[in-house]
Amino acid sequence: MSRFWKPGSEKPSTLLVDDEEGGVVFLSSSASSASSSGGWLGRWRATYWLHSAQTFGCPVASRVAEEAGVKLGEEGITMIKFLTDGVLIREMMEDPLLTKYSVIMVDEAHERSISTDMLLGLLKKIQRRRPELRLIISSATIEARSMSTFFNIRRRNSLLGSSDDMPDPEPAILSVEGKGYTVEIHYVEEPVSDYLQAAVNTVLLIHEKEPPGDILVFLTGQDDIDTAVKLLNEEIQHLGRHYFDLLILPLYSGLPRTDQDLIFTPTSKGKRKVVISTNIAETSLTLEGVVYVVDSGFSKQKCYNPVSDIESLVVAPISKASARQRAGRAGRVRPGKCFRLYTEEYYLNEMQAEGIPEMQRSNLVSCVIQLKALGIDNILGFDWPASPSPEAMIRALEVLYSLGILDEDAKLTVPIGFQVAEIPLDPMISKMLLSANDFGCSDEILTIASFLSVQSVWVSVRGVKKEFDEAKLRFAAAEKKVIDIRGQLLRLMKGFGIPLKSCEGDMKAVRKAIIAGSFANACHLEEYSQNGMYKTTRTSQEVYIHPSSVLFRVNPKWVVYQSLVSTDKHYMRNVIAIEPSWLTEAAPHFYQYRTPNPALS
Repeated sequence: MSRFWKPGSEKPSTLLVDDEEGGVVFLSSSASSASSSGGWLGRWRATYWLHSAQTFGCPVASRVAEEAGVKLGEEGITMIKFLTDGVLIREMMEDPLLTKYSVIMVDEAHERSISTDMLLGLLKKIQRRRPELRLIISSATIEARSMSTFFNIRRRNSLLGSSDDMPDPEPAILSVEGKGYTVEIHYVEEPVSDYLQAAVNTVLLIHEKEPPGDILVFLTGQDDIDTAVKLLNEEIQHLGRHYFDLLILPLYSGLPRTDQDLIFTPTSKGKRKVVISTNIAETSLTLEGVVYVVDSGFSKQKCYNPVSDIESLVVAPISKASARQRAGRAGRVRPGKCFRLYTEEYYLNEMQAEGIPEMQRSNLVSCVIQLKALGIDNILGFDWPASPSPEAMIRALEVLYSLGILDEDAKLTVPIGFQVAEIPLDPMISKMLLSANDFGCSDEILTIASFLSVQSVWVSVRGVKKEFDEAKLRFAAAEKKVIDIRGQLLRLMKGFGIPLKSCEGDMKAVRKAIIAGSFANACHLEEYSQNGMYKTTRTSQEVYIHPSSVLFRVNPKWVVYQSLVSTDKHYMRNVIAIEPSWLTEAAPHFYQYRTPNPALS
């Protein structure tokens, strides 16, 4: 039976959760007697902050140190390290059993990102070798029973034996009551035909009828958000003075820093902030002043088709778990209200309980190479919390083999395979980077790879599209993040013994180096095409150059792209023009010339 200390009651001699799988051992009576300015309560509160942390790194570590009453970075009784799941996976490259940690906590597990699911599978594997390792999987909305079943490893070995004093191997399921207020849920009586307009109308109604308090609106993406901001500002101008108190702010990834600062600035007296956000505001951050939530019921989700090799961003209904998470944003500072733009009947009878894990709807190339680097050869037999499709796994193996990263036995090649695994980039970009030395342009490709590693260096400014486009054509300076990434990649290149060389403006060399990694993404312009339609050489999929590209309307005969996005059409992003003969030079195992049959001409 698990035993827990309730804060405020007498301190027990030992604070522990004494289950074998997924429990946690914290401080023993000897440790707890040690003096510290935070005392026992301070250390318990530090543990609570570990549980509730929604972001990682210095801000959370600083807050934990403050709560614990210790100085940041000074060694104490228990050292707590905050890091992302991806960084922890990379630590396994050096220390496969994570021997430096006695307790590992995975927070926000319900988000079910590829790296989170991968980490959970790896931790289960590690715990078979390290029965003493304690795991804590925490989440506000995750289905606890299925996670408990996943980690329920009933071992029979010499470590456990049949001793009566050994803990029960079944993982404990704990419910920790968080601080929150009641949220009143409202539904629409009939389904709405336009959730965007319905969201705008609901915001105006809240401002007219409800007491002060900020409003958080959940929409699907930047386009929807920009449209809603425009509609609301137009309505405010039309409706007049009473509505001038509304401060309309967008929130999405890639938002300029100055706009982000406005969102987290306390609302001025007499004003009401309206934050219109993607699902980034579900769990990744907290907006303290929010009292009202407007939930459209939709989000943009990534979906990958391994047959066509196209990854699409599609607008799809959210799950009940996401709906509960969104509603909870309204109860942070006082009782709030959530206005759902869908019917109660739909929520109860049609909405899915949980979202589809990212692992089951994504390209798995990077995931596979990380597992291979960790020595896991049986990729198809790896134990996942939710298994990916065999088609996606096989497609990933095919891509890595074509790049020369895996050999015929599906093992990492030497040295290319192991070097690519060490570079924290998409394997196609990594192969391009490693091949640049052959073409004497490692300096230029290093910069290109750094740019491809960030979402975008372009910051759109509302109301000045013409000036923005002109500045873009002159090629603006990169943000600091690109420079930081370039420095990291340069250190890796030096570690591999690859010198930094410049091709001195020889763009043919640069394009050939790019093809070394992206040859599988070649496309040719359809003859007599009036609308710029291309077809991929591998699957004959119809694709188009993205309107944001400088090659849009130029339409070279042959191109390679870095990624495909799908909206109303399949669009190629980060495109360069090439010569078709370069494809057979770069990948003779992948391409060969096909001579036309004279009898058919």
